[in-house]
Amino acid sequence: MVLRKIRDWKEQSRNISVTREFKQFTESFRENFITLIVSAMGLVVALSWNDFWRAWVTTLTVEDTLSYKLVIAVLMTLLAVVLTYVFSKFKSNGN
Repeated sequence: MVLRKIRDWKEQSRNISVTREFKQFTESFRENFITLIVSAMGLVVALSWNDFWRAWVTTLTVEDTLSYKLVIAVLMTLLAVVLTYVFSKFKSNGN
């Protein structure tokens, strides 16, 4: 009878362990899936901004030349650096 209880206890502890691991997997999957969706939306937003900046620079310079592409690249780089700095400060203040 004692051996039977020990076997039952071991079986229950295995079931609890599997259940715990499944919950951890589910939570991790959900977090990663949300990150994936948010990243995809971020890409769509970035492409929209890219179109805006291209149109704006086109109003400043008429021709689609190498200098035009340089101006776009510099503007995008500066914007990325500033936003990265702002978001890193925001993240460090949040913790």
